[in-house]
Amino acid sequence: MKVLRSRRLAALAACAALVFGVAGTAAAGPALAQARVTAAVAPPPDVASWGANGFGQLGDGTTTSRSRYADIGAGNNVVQVAAGWGHSLEARSDGTVWAWGRNDLGEVGDGTTTNRLAPVQVTGLTGVTQVAGGCVHSLALRSDGTVWAWGDNTLGELGRGAVTGVEATAAPVSGLAGVTKISAGCGFSLALRSDGTVWAWGYNSAGELGNGSTATSTVPVKITGLSQVTAIAAGWDSAVAIVAGGASVWAWGGNDAGQLGDGTTASHSIPVRVTQLGTVHITGAAVGLKYAAILSADGSVWAWGADNNGQLGNAPAATPPTRPVHTIAAGSGITQIAAGPDHMVALKSGGTVLAWGDNSFGELGNGTTTSVTGPVQVTGLTGATQVAAGIRASFAVHVPQPPAIVPDLTGDAQARAAQVLQAAGLVLGAVTTVTDKYCDHLGVTSQDPPAGTAVRPGSAVSVTIGQAPPAGCP
Repeated sequence: MKVLRSRRLAALAACAALVFGVAGTAAAGPALAQARVTAAVAPPPDVASWGANGFGQLGDGTTTSRSRYADIGAGNNVVQVAAGWGHSLEARSDGTVWAWGRNDLGEVGDGTTTNRLAPVQVTGLTGVTQVAGGCVHSLALRSDGTVWAWGDNTLGELGRGAVTGVEATAAPVSGLAGVTKISAGCGFSLALRSDGTVWAWGYNSAGELGNGSTATSTVPVKITGLSQVTAIAAGWDSAVAIVAGGASVWAWGGNDAGQLGDGTTASHSIPVRVTQLGTVHITGAAVGLKYAAILSADGSVWAWGADNNGQLGNAPAATPPTRPVHTIAAGSGITQIAAGPDHMVALKSGGTVLAWGDNSFGELGNGTTTSVTGPVQVTGLTGATQVAAGIRASFAVHVPQPPAIVPDLTGDAQARAAQVLQAAGLVLGAVTTVTDKYCDHLGVTSQDPPAGTAVRPGSAVSVTIGQAPPAGCP
């Protein structure tokens, strides 16, 4: 009789626990809920990618384009990502370079011409601090100040002293040392040296090399009239340089859409000053397909040139502006900008990412393929430290959120399960109830995903809950 009475008392306690939101004799409260959460190990910096993926340039092992970001699991401690027009590159903290995507012209640098759908190591490179992607060639800057190049060399863009066709392994650019920054355009390359001068090599039909001629050069030549340069950016057929720590910006090369920002559409084979910027303190620059943009210290963006898809950050004009237009106001929080052919991405100080312009392949990362003329936030992406843009694809180095570990909810009442899941960074999903007429299995009896599973924060956990019969426990 005593045994039967004890069982009934236990059953009644279980029923009461379900009513008041606890299971068995477990105490409720956020502190105890938190104590049941298993902490996951924070992952290292990774590459997030989204947009077009026909060549595998998103690096996720597929050729499926997507309009939301996903991490590619690029490896340990990525410090920088760069994008070409079908291939992508990353520099890692150990000084190695990895690449993926289009490779028919050797732009991945693994010694083959086979497209790569996931990152592979670039052969023979160590001590690398920066990478850059051109249309179909790649650059790497080593810590010793030398520049290495690989990929297509039919225009001399690899700087090897001759036009040699496809070069699928990296080799140093001839006669260049003391370099601090690099940038790759379409068929030409740029390097900023520690003395503040800029050097260029490759294709030059529109004056891309900035040396007063239109003759292609297979070795670096000094750009005319530039000194005290602190940053460079190359695009389709033009380039810009930030001078004197942000006091002014200069541009050269093709100008048929006004991409040099000097108020004309005449190409210039020597740098001209971008006009009507006033006293803006320039901290960054980006060049796309016949357009350019600069970022000021107060977070405002100025842009000029082609604007057929809203890539300047405002409603497209009937005639492309040939002088800077103030498209994003001060206080935006933007700290870095990057330009693809027809879209832009921007990093904000809090680690989120904005994008605008063409969105045909989801390159704006907002879950749609609708182009927009002003900034939209890349959905769900946080912890970003650097951004890059390629042809209809976008990238960011970021620290992914640690995965949430699904806690064991066995025996928990519904309210208690929701509380424990909230403490774990998860949410309660579908709830199925079953009547247990003997009251032997009250509370959560099963869950999906199972306890111990690593899932994305914010994921839902579905449960089946045993409940007492209407007449109460026996």
